[in-house]
Amino acid sequence: MKHLKKSFYLLFLFILISNLSLAQKDKKTPSKYDIQGPYCSGLAKVKSKGKWGYINKAGNEVVKPKYIQVENFDGGIARVRGQKGWGLIDTTGTVILMTEFNYISEFVDGKATVRMISGEETQVNRKGQKIGK
Repeated sequence: MKHLKKSFYLLFLFILISNLSLAQKDKKTPSKYDIQGPYCSGLAKVKSKGKWGYINKAGNEVVKPKYIQVENFDGGIARVRGQKGWGLIDTTGTVILMTEFNYISEFVDGKATVRMISGEETQVNRKGQKIGK
């Protein structure tokens, strides 16, 4: 009976230590960013020192944090807000539409409505080209 109790305690100790070890492996590496959003189209928005940018799944910065506000990518394009207003970038960080608009809607049927600082509205395609009202 003593042998059975000792075996039971050793088994219990082994299971406890194994679970603690697995729990340590599951802990995520602390992020160097103040805020990190979920991945969308392979990129996650991140905030550092009050500015927003994007990282890929390997943790590499694709777009350095430099924007006041950013949105998730949709169809390879994201809306971003700089000092002067809203603009569009692609998943490589290339500017498609300069950040100088009061408003940019979501894309519907390949078109988005943009409102200029003057209040005039027009529509743009996914390449940032004006296509009329």
